[in-house]
Amino acid sequence: MPNYRIDLSYVGTDFNGWQSQADGSGIQDTVEKALAVILRHPVRLTGSARTDSGVHAEHQVATFNSETAFDAGLWRKGLQAILPKSIGIMQVAEADPDFNPIRASTGKAYCYRIWTGGYRDPFYLPVSWWIPVSVDVNVMKEHAKDFLGRHDYSAFCAANSSALTRERTIFGFEIIQRGPLLEIWVLGDGFLKQMVRSMVGTLVDIASQRSLGANTVTAILASCDRRMAGQTAPASGLTLVNIFYGPVPSVSELLADRWRAPKKQILPFT
Repeated sequence: MPNYRIDLSYVGTDFNGWQSQADGSGIQDTVEKALAVILRHPVRLTGSARTDSGVHAEHQVATFNSETAFDAGLWRKGLQAILPKSIGIMQVAEADPDFNPIRASTGKAYCYRIWTGGYRDPFYLPVSWWIPVSVDVNVMKEHAKDFLGRHDYSAFCAANSSALTRERTIFGFEIIQRGPLLEIWVLGDGFLKQMVRSMVGTLVDIASQRSLGANTVTAILASCDRRMAGQTAPASGLTLVNIFYGPVPSVSELLADRWRAPKKQILPFT
């Protein structure tokens, strides 16, 4: 059957992650049900990233098959009418029959936000981790450098991960401070379950002088032991920013594009 690509965004607070759940609480379940109403047949989505429960996405990519006559405007309008306001449909487009959003991906970008203000900010709270204590950002930046390159990330992976291999490559890792807001940008070829959250939690533990013994990022990576790393940062602070299907930009290039264009440009896909 014809293959279609759907680009979407969502606030993951009220969902049990992207992936389909037995109780229908996954974002995938919600979108599949809406598509089934519009297309009048069951639909199964293949998503490019399995975001955890409570994690958000600025740009998620998924594919599905259908023999229903294609109408981009009608399908998108119908989805927006049915779906909850926490899910937005950027576009629905025809895709190459062989396009697979997982295998075709060349990289992913995540942003983790930490609010370090002495008060609880109601605007940032839903999409950040509030840490009302002193965190040495320079220490975080220094240790973050050790994540760059290809490593075995077993020490930064949830114990129940089903990944066949735990080696991943981190292309970029930058921490940007905007007043009390910290933005931690991570670009890589792929990510394990809770990997970014474990990386962030470990950096916070190191920077706030919590007990990690003499463990540094390098030592923790070498151990391949999750018990040697720090805490898992809350899901609410993590956002999947983009999926790449071509050259992966640097963090600075990614940020420059975000500031340059007030609205993300969506290109046609074939």
